Amino acid sequence: MSHIDTSQKQDWPFCVIFVTIICYTYCMHQLLTNINNNIGISPEGDIYIGDDLKILSYDASTTKIAAPTKLDKAAIILCTEGTQHLRINLREHMLESQTLVTLMPGQIIEAFECSEDYKAYAIILSKRFIDAVNIPGWQQSYISMYNTPMLKLDDTQLQAFHTFFMILYRAADDAENPFRLQVIENLIRVFYFGGISRLRTSVHASNNVKNSLIERFMELVHENYRTERLVGFYADKLCITPKYLSKLVKEHTGRSASDWIESHVILEARAMLQSSDMTIQQIATSLNFSNQSFFGKYFKRATGISPKQYRMNK
Repeated sequence: MSHIDTSQKQDWPFCVIFVTIICYTYCMHQLLTNINNNIGISPEGDIYIGDDLKILSYDASTTKIAAPTKLDKAAIILCTEGTQHLRINLREHMLESQTLVTLMPGQIIEAFECSEDYKAYAIILSKRFIDAVNIPGWQQSYISMYNTPMLKLDDTQLQAFHTFFMILYRAADDAENPFRLQVIENLIRVFYFGGISRLRTSVHASNNVKNSLIERFMELVHENYRTERLVGFYADKLCITPKYLSKLVKEHTGRSASDWIESHVILEARAMLQSSDMTIQQIATSLNFSNQSFFGKYFKRATGISPKQYRMNK
């Protein structure tokens, strides 16, 4: 029986991988060269694909002061130069160069003045598009994004994210490609797995069951906080006891379950008091309070002032 050189047999998978990497690197080099030659350092104009995807560029001349707005879409913003004062979920933030901002539907943003050298790019994604992309486990980053929407980037990370924006812009601009949306969907997946998910430092549960419960609790609160404020409602939905849910959420987020529910309700109430013409009674009704007095006591307990005082001080 002939002798088989096993060392060569073991080497061939490495050779295949090496050749694949070389080919991939060459293709990416060609793609990036083409992108840089065609669109230069920044996108020219904004891209809209229906109501599902927008790629926008901002500078001091196009950035406007905006009243509190509850987002119905996700937004990924990359600031490359200058600064802008933002209020996200009614917390003050200074957006600086080399900063990435990730915002999810339901969050409230208010934009203020920016510096004269301000430059930023934004990707706006509808919830329908996010669902279509179907990124497994993206909700693991929800708590992190809610508490710390801004991430400071180093030079290498900034270049990587800037390059991605350029690639995505070019793909979205290619209207003649019949697979344009599929290309964009996969680029968004790459962006998440290769970028955002690696930068995020989410709180991890000790096992997948606990992690899944926290994620589902956050989803339920986001869907039901206008009508349900009791921990028991959410515990029933998760088929666990209110005591266990409270313990689990506190351990892995640093905040109690009731605090998460209350923060959603108060955030919504503040936004409506600041930016709508609704009466306090109408706001109370929309948030499922039995009367204006009960709503006023709930709001004052959480904020220290009455709804009327808060509206007068806006």
